[in-house]
Amino acid sequence: MESLRKDREEPSVSARRHRLLSLKALTACGGTLLLLVLGLYAFESIIRTNPPLMPAKAQIRLFKDAEFRPVPDPTIGFLEPPNVRGWDATADFEYLAESDCWGFPNRMPWPSEIDVLFLGDSMITGGGVGIDRQFSSLVGQAFPDRAVLNLGISGAAPNRQLRVYRKFGASFRPRLVVSCIYLAADLKGELQFDAWLKESTKTDYQSFRLSFGNKLRPKSFWARVQGRCFLCGKMTELALRWTGLPDRFSFPTGQEVLLDIDNLRFFAETLSPQDRRLALILDSLREIRALAEGQGAELLVMLIPSKEEIYGGVSIPEVLEQDHTLEQCLRQQKFSVLSLYDAIATRGRDQAAFFTHDIHLNAYGNQIVADRLVKWLKAETSKSRSGFRKASSQV
Repeated sequence: MESLRKDREEPSVSARRHRLLSLKALTACGGTLLLLVLGLYAFESIIRTNPPLMPAKAQIRLFKDAEFRPVPDPTIGFLEPPNVRGWDATADFEYLAESDCWGFPNRMPWPSEIDVLFLGDSMITGGGVGIDRQFSSLVGQAFPDRAVLNLGISGAAPNRQLRVYRKFGASFRPRLVVSCIYLAADLKGELQFDAWLKESTKTDYQSFRLSFGNKLRPKSFWARVQGRCFLCGKMTELALRWTGLPDRFSFPTGQEVLLDIDNLRFFAETLSPQDRRLALILDSLREIRALAEGQGAELLVMLIPSKEEIYGGVSIPEVLEQDHTLEQCLRQQKFSVLSLYDAIATRGRDQAAFFTHDIHLNAYGNQIVADRLVKWLKAETSKSRSGFRKASSQV
């Protein structure tokens, strides 16, 4: 009987011991998991509270998400806020932001006659540098007897530029019209505004273009994860950097320019000469040229690069192929073209031509553009086709 009792007790003791060991193992695993979660949370908090540690995409997004309240316009989509005068300060810059009574980057009053009219998006509006240091003003300073007007507006691809020209610039009968193309935004912008024009309800264009852009290039699951988890974004950034996809460009001075990896991927895609986006841009430019020439003016198409093309192109040359395709198509259709890619790449090799986070040209970049355009204008004086060129020969 005692032997039988012992046989019954031993399994019971063994089972209890097994359960105890299992409980200890689960407790240890739970503790380890808790420490891991707390560690990840701590790392995430450290990254979020230290901007220099954030992924480049997150740092850039902070600038893109800045508050912007445009004024709706039934023909142009929207205009910039008018009569602005106040200091704007960020981690990249501090400058006096100004706009005229229509929201364009000029001071009032407008000249009664215009020699050079600039059309384009926010790359020409002097964001971060102000009116006096934007390249259109620098060109005006080089030709003090000529009147310059800047009709730049955020997100203005050539189809919006055409409408801005018709509504605000054509009545001045300018002698030279400069359409500035920023390929990083204009391929998408041309589609957005074209779709908005065809929409019967004509919803708010700012809201429309943001939602259209998300539909046009929807974010992947992992991209959405990176947007919420900076630690995941940082790990992805380091992995991509190891594979040769740069997230920043560093200068000997220690200065850095952050690059948007999504833009690098976008530019690495092949742009066919038959691409609908490119066809729309060319159609709009032909209309701008017809309007200008109908008034005795000339059209110059000026190609402004993005920082991803300039600094990403050092390690990924294929990001420059889209611009080459556009320039070739423009020249085949007999447009006057001035590409700023070589000038900015050359002079921006040892000193940044763009802000660290913000997408726009800094003061040095604006000076490079102005110098190149002034050189072009002076070289064209001998042709004497436009009144501006004839007058500029006196400078």
